[in-house]
Amino acid sequence: MPVQDRARLSNELRLLLVEGQDDFYVISALCEVGKIPENFMIFDCGSDEDVLNALNTLLLRSDLPEIIGVVIDADKPDVSSRWQSIQDKLQNYPYVLPNEPERDGTIIEGVEDMPRLGFWLMPNNIDPGMLEDFCRQLAPDNAIAFAEHCVTEAKEKLFATFRDVHQSKAVVHTYLAWQDEPGKPLGQSIKAKALTPEIEIAKTFTSWLQRLFDATNVTV
Repeated sequence: MPVQDRARLSNELRLLLVEGQDDFYVISALCEVGKIPENFMIFDCGSDEDVLNALNTLLLRSDLPEIIGVVIDADKPDVSSRWQSIQDKLQNYPYVLPNEPERDGTIIEGVEDMPRLGFWLMPNNIDPGMLEDFCRQLAPDNAIAFAEHCVTEAKEKLFATFRDVHQSKAVVHTYLAWQDEPGKPLGQSIKAKALTPEIEIAKTFTSWLQRLFDATNVTV
């Protein structure tokens, strides 16, 4: 399913554009564990800006894809500013986007032979944040709360130098440092069940993927 070769990007009809390698491997792991049909390719664009640029490039092709999905961090300060950046990117295309992203992931049907589009704003289409805010919800609440306490205390004692915006990254990786084997990457941690893919947010995400790439609802 995954693809990182840019040369193949133009040949795929069903694509999921993601920000980076962590997103790439987390989503690949969720699809593998959840037995999601392998009917689309995941493409690591490298950054949030590159995701939106790749979307624009794909929409300008003469041989348009059938479906394009986008997974992008909502980031700070709020989801609405990220959603506005997506609306701005699509303003010259015949799509009608809702005023805000759908809670269970947004899907926009194609018009005038344009591709179906899907958008998931990490972590949950509602709150500002990033991939790690999604992943921390796959760990036990009490363990994450204790990891949060440890990280906060380390910051107060000047043992930690990470920026405040990366608090969730520090917390989830602190939790993973306690697992067997310590410090596994996020994707591997999902496969090892240190991060539990049966949690509701993960099920909602994979359900969005299945709805987006459902071959029976695509007009070719």
